[in-house]
Amino acid sequence: DATLRAAGYLAMGGQIVDATIVAAPKQRNTEAERAAIKAGQIPEGWAEKPAKLRQKDRDARWTVKFSKARPREDGAPQVDLAVPAFGYKNHVAIDRRHGLIRGWTASHAAAHDGARLVEVVDADNTAGDVWADTAYRSAKNEAWLAERGLVSRIHRKKPPGRPMAARTRRANARKSAVRSAV
Repeated sequence: DATLRAAGYLAMGGQIVDATIVAAPKQRNTEAERAAIKAGQIPEGWAEKPAKLRQKDRDARWTVKFSKARPREDGAPQVDLAVPAFGYKNHVAIDRRHGLIRGWTASHAAAHDGARLVEVVDADNTAGDVWADTAYRSAKNEAWLAERGLVSRIHRKKPPGRPMAARTRRANARKSAVRSAV
């Protein structure tokens, strides 16, 4: 951090936080092996085979990533696509002004993004703005940011069963313009 400061990279533009899934090779485990791995144990028979034990990834997890399909030409509504993924998540916070990674942590893919906000936000950033997507919005995170004098620029969620208010949609669009840097 002192080296960056000496080179003229003072963190003063705010922070942008995001997570990305990193795929790992899929494991072909039996139900019993899967249950043992989830319980934090080594499955029966693996300890006697060190080569097999080295090849098995016991920390990665499955998750489902949702995204929108491309709009169809006939005007039919968009469909949510559910894509299963096995692996890990990289959680990063970058400085808005310079784009340098200021905080980083990794977790299994099924970990909730919002739970990692505290781990990646850089306390030395002189600007108080923090941008993130809706996964990071929670009462706990909002209180934590306010407690430290940081300004939340976290996207707001759409209310269930109702359309999103126009002003909220516009505010999220302005935030997305900043968040696109990460």
